[in-house]
Amino acid sequence: MSTTPPSTAPNGRSRVFSESDEIQILKCLIRATKSIPPPITTVGTSTINRIIKRLDHRFTVSQITDKIRRLRDKHHNHARNRALVRNHHDRRIFKLSKRIWGKKATPRKKNSKSEDQGAIEMGGDGVEKLDKFPYLVAEFSKVLPENEVWKQKMKRVEEEKLRKMDQEWVMLKVEEAKLVAKKAELIQQQIME
Repeated sequence: MSTTPPSTAPNGRSRVFSESDEIQILKCLIRATKSIPPPITTVGTSTINRIIKRLDHRFTVSQITDKIRRLRDKHHNHARNRALVRNHHDRRIFKLSKRIWGKKATPRKKNSKSEDQGAIEMGGDGVEKLDKFPYLVAEFSKVLPENEVWKQKMKRVEEEKLRKMDQEWVMLKVEEAKLVAKKAELIQQQIME
């Protein structure tokens, strides 16, 4: 599939992926995630394996995963500053990336104050974003890394309940830290004896 060999990047490092490899990766992601509304936050192992097969098995899973992360970061940089999209390849990458990581148009409430503020219609007393609950989100992401359903369900839960759940994770982290410190203290004490 890849027609151009890896070359030297502008910063002097050799490129592992050619421009056509980048295009192929994005096209594979689009095909693999077409039933999932953007933005896509995680990519499953089966999708990465499909990409590797499409690129003639020249790359490792970690190389593909890292490349996807860098393409996503590049998309976000281009979305914030369109001046970074300088050439035809960048424009093509941006256009394809937007289908994967771009914002999805969402329905809005009519004749409400939140419409002017651009709030997403959630139905019920749910929350728009889970950013306010980093510990809760981090723990669920560890347990369910390839599953996005829990995020959608979590957004329907009342904010106060989510805050309480997040606080429980904070308290657990504090207890874990105390135990680690106590363990280190015990090890130090036993070494001294």
